[in-house]
Amino acid sequence: MIIENDFAGKWNIVEALDMADDYLDLTPDSRILIDVKGKNEVVGDYQFGAQDGFIDGHFERDKEDLRLIFSFEGSDEGNDTSDFGIAVCESLDTLLMKMYYHMGDAYSLRCKRD
Repeated sequence: MIIENDFAGKWNIVEALDMADDYLDLTPDSRILIDVKGKNEVVGDYQFGAQDGFIDGHFERDKEDLRLIFSFEGSDEGNDTSDFGIAVCESLDTLLMKMYYHMGDAYSLRCKRD
């Protein structure tokens, strides 16, 4: 069973499911860092492609999955971005994250533990 601390650490973003194949190549270290301070306090930062920013979130569990629900604030090619996302551990070594952009698109990212 996945627990809150299984989300903690550095996750390398290895696949941008809804973006051009070479988008992640725009930054040398596509990743998300997650710091779990407790069930209701998660902070971190991310960078991939032309984007970077910060996250702030908490966990929710249903019958089957533990999810990290987070808000994010950052920039994409110098333009401000913000809204919310959801991340789930597909395994102890794989994280699937979906970011929903205010008045915009939604992008799925697959990450591997560093």
